[in-house]
Amino acid sequence: MGRTGAGLFLAVLVVAALGAGYLAVSSGRHTSTSTSTSHGASTSTSSIEELANTTASATSSSGLELRVELNATTMLPGQTLAAVVSLYNTFNGSLSLLLAPGDFGGGSLSSWENYDFICGNGGYASYLVGFAVLDGRFSAGNLSQAPAPLQVAAQADLPCAYPILSHGETITFSPGSDNASIPGTGPSQEPVALNVTTYACIALPSNSAECHSGTGLYGYWSTNEVICCPASSNAANLFRYLTPGDYTIVAEDVWDQEVFAYFQVTEGSSPSLAVSAQESPFSSPDSPVIGLTLANLGDAPIVSLSATLSFVPPEESVGIPVPYPFAFEVNPSVLLLPGQTIYETRTLNGPLFNIGANYPLTISGTLANGTEFAYTRQIQFVNSVPSW
Repeated sequence: MGRTGAGLFLAVLVVAALGAGYLAVSSGRHTSTSTSTSHGASTSTSSIEELANTTASATSSSGLELRVELNATTMLPGQTLAAVVSLYNTFNGSLSLLLAPGDFGGGSLSSWENYDFICGNGGYASYLVGFAVLDGRFSAGNLSQAPAPLQVAAQADLPCAYPILSHGETITFSPGSDNASIPGTGPSQEPVALNVTTYACIALPSNSAECHSGTGLYGYWSTNEVICCPASSNAANLFRYLTPGDYTIVAEDVWDQEVFAYFQVTEGSSPSLAVSAQESPFSSPDSPVIGLTLANLGDAPIVSLSATLSFVPPEESVGIPVPYPFAFEVNPSVLLLPGQTIYETRTLNGPLFNIGANYPLTISGTLANGTEFAYTRQIQFVNSVPSW
């Protein structure tokens, strides 16, 4: 994966919230040409230029189209990419396809099972189509050289619901639709409806089944060990934001069609901030509980890091600004790596912070290459139940 520059990007976020609710979806005007391949099937590729919405697709001789739709081809670190993977019947009539005995174990799909969805949390769609997010740019010709996919599905300690789909099953797609059905079981024999569309997103441990419209990709887990919840002591250390470089989303269905779509995380202005902060609603009037999370969204490791939050009294009040320093365990032996987050909480001795008011936060530190940085940004607090 190509890396350029050493700009610093920091996101100040709620403790353990990992930015899920605070990062806007990136769009922009870019021209992109998508590439798709298919094993044993005729292939069609489409490209859309307006507003960087792009669709990569492969259509087999049966008329079944595998699609990867992206809402952007470029994004800044900390922003969210919306990606949709679906199977679509391009015919005007119904399309019935048989699941052959080898369909569930062939191709790359089975090896991606615990990278994109855990225990089938994508619904039936995750057993018919899967995807992988790869660090770098890959195609059918060099896919075998790709590293292991990024872990976008959190390995939460949840019971698994195994699929009822099996070889010999017939999947019937509705005309011109991603809606499908399988034969029912039991006395009624009513068909079971499927919607073969899935949303690619970073799944947090507390809601690993909730990848839906409005979610997307902005990071990954750096390990496949079990993470019970966002407030786990190891959650912040295991989470990474996507940092500048090229990325590939490759999708495959059980009939061995493959599609490759590409996006790029680009350098922003330095420093660039995505800011949010939280004051615990359980704070007492003279002891606010404040948590800050810093995320390194640049290319260079950070070897020292500190922040000072200033309480500025309202204009109509009497008082002077009060500084509250936050110390982060970052040093030459404990680096804050690109994409990595770190958090700190403090119970302060002073008045509560007002929701919606601006407060200055000064951040300073040193990059691994010796570059020092210091800047101040205005942040606002939101009042919501804390994650810690």
